[in-house]
Amino acid sequence: MADDKEKKDEQESGQEQEPKANDKKSTGIGLFTWLILAAVVVAGLAGGFALAQLMAGTGSDSSQQPEAKENQPDDGSPENETINDMLVDKPKGETLWAYDLEPVIANLDEPGVTRYARVTITLQLDPQMDQEKGAVFLEKKKPILIDWLTTYIAGLSLERVRGTRNLSRIKKEVRDSFNELLFPEAKPFIRDILFKEFAIQ
Repeated sequence: MADDKEKKDEQESGQEQEPKANDKKSTGIGLFTWLILAAVVVAGLAGGFALAQLMAGTGSDSSQQPEAKENQPDDGSPENETINDMLVDKPKGETLWAYDLEPVIANLDEPGVTRYARVTITLQLDPQMDQEKGAVFLEKKKPILIDWLTTYIAGLSLERVRGTRNLSRIKKEVRDSFNELLFPEAKPFIRDILFKEFAIQ
């Protein structure tokens, strides 16, 4: 009987100790959860602060840039010229002036066959644009035009470059795209595109 009492006492004391151990575990898990939550909040605050500083720095830089450009002396370089600076008053009967681009060679989009086109074009520009200043402007923009033209030709198939109708369409697309690239916020000054060479091999 004494053994039974001892076993009961041991069981009761064991049952009393188990909840204490479970309480410690739940407290440890709760503390760990709170620590993770606090770390997430601190990281979020630090990230928000850094983003605010970055945005504030970008805004102040962009607001200062126009002032810096205004304070720069006008040295006549193409960067300081606007479209209005290149315009001149000329009689309406004045003829167009021409600007030649270098030849462009690109593979046509023909699967299984290597076909390429060699294209040389001349831009015909509005007489309202001063020829000397316009030529300097176009010389500066020439790499952009050559790149666009090469990419455009590489996207054409042999079927799309055959015939007068297709060549007329190509001229119109090149003219419109060049005008958008060069004069996005002004009237188009490229009046026509002339092919000096359009060879397919």
